[in-house]
Amino acid sequence: MRRRQVMKKAAAILLTAAVAAGLTACGSKPSETQSTAAEVKKTEEEKTAAENGKAAEDKGNGEAVTLTMWVESKNETDIKQELDEEFMEENPDIILNKVMKEGDPGNDFYQGVAAGNAPDCVTVSFTLMDKYANAGILAPLNQYFDQWDEKDGFSQSYVDMFTKNGNLYGITSIDANFLLAYNKAVFREAGIENPPATWEEAYETAKKITNPDTQTYGYGVLGSEWTDWFFQYYVWQAGGDLTKRNADGTLELTFTDPAVIEAANYYQKLRRDGVSQPDLTLKFNELIEKFAQGKIAMMPFATDWVSTAASLGAKVDDIGLCPFPAGPSGKSVTTSLGYNWVINAKSSPEKQDAAWRYIAFMSSKESMERTIEASADKGAVDPIHYPRTDVNVSELTDMNPEYQEVLKKIEGTGRLEYEGKDIISPYVDRTVQKILADLNADPEKEFAAASEQAQKEVVDQYNKEVLEKAEK
Repeated sequence: MRRRQVMKKAAAILLTAAVAAGLTACGSKPSETQSTAAEVKKTEEEKTAAENGKAAEDKGNGEAVTLTMWVESKNETDIKQELDEEFMEENPDIILNKVMKEGDPGNDFYQGVAAGNAPDCVTVSFTLMDKYANAGILAPLNQYFDQWDEKDGFSQSYVDMFTKNGNLYGITSIDANFLLAYNKAVFREAGIENPPATWEEAYETAKKITNPDTQTYGYGVLGSEWTDWFFQYYVWQAGGDLTKRNADGTLELTFTDPAVIEAANYYQKLRRDGVSQPDLTLKFNELIEKFAQGKIAMMPFATDWVSTAASLGAKVDDIGLCPFPAGPSGKSVTTSLGYNWVINAKSSPEKQDAAWRYIAFMSSKESMERTIEASADKGAVDPIHYPRTDVNVSELTDMNPEYQEVLKKIEGTGRLEYEGKDIISPYVDRTVQKILADLNADPEKEFAAASEQAQKEVVDQYNKEVLEKAEK
């Protein structure tokens, strides 16, 4: 494969750190990170300026453009750093300022724009794209994409998915799906050959595996944070949803839908019968670690977590993936958990141009293929969808054939997360936490109360604003 020629001079890349108060559903708020990041940035800028004195001069008639990005520290891999350096060599008029964030930087973008300290470029989850586009904080990318010399290699389905009112707002980076992961080593030890296909099979499998003496449990559930994230899948398998988008754009709560209650009852059954982990305080990262250690046999699992579990000690060959067990609806439904590159609509034209050049570089066929190869070199290839039609993962890596099969099985079953998640999530979170912590709690009563509270506190105002905007 052709490799870009890398010059032997240092690239002008600023790396700043944002101190997080802790991993939360929305990451760190700008007010918690701004001052520390600014102090670190100042020091790094002075150091970088001394080492890279020619960076600004290369622009010709002025200072170089500083492109600020928010990135998640765990995603800053060796190949990312290598590509960054090459980008800087090819674009000496751009200084890359990457601010490290914990959690999901895209979640903080909305608040960052309001506070006036948002980055010029960031990756945003599919779920938040509509909200951000409607808020007018994403720059349309048509003028860039239409002139991109590699646009023909980009999947039209992703272009269509994120085009709203004729404007393209995001360039897809990756697209992962949610499946059920099972630890094959634990299954073998319990004499279980196949993954479960239904809720009842999943329950019976978890029951057979669970052994409190060895602190091994059949099922992992999130009970302390982001509980709606896992819970929504069970609602879907039961044939319902947590909310509904009406034709006029307003949001309707469906917390008391029979499918929601069935999912809640199933959750309580797993806990009541002791087949899910007893410690409800486990955070998301801790849950994956328990799975990697063989202490949790099954859990909902995104396809881009295979490499994460492997880094925590799991053998890749022991990480099994299968479609979600079908619930009362008889269907297995998954979701698209991808991310898009977006550009801040409030950034200057010069910074927007620089942001596009970075996005185009990272979205090129060569960059994507090298990223995939680097992942394979580390022994774990995440079974995810890439947005380029001219990139064939099977030709670049030895991806587990079982993963390829499961990706084929779930084609056409993916959807985005439930409507209004950004404002409704806390109400679902608290309710799921309560029914797990208190097994005497009545799911129907708890969800009815949560629905009434959410309606009064956020939904009524949200719907009012939607209708007012439609009238203008």
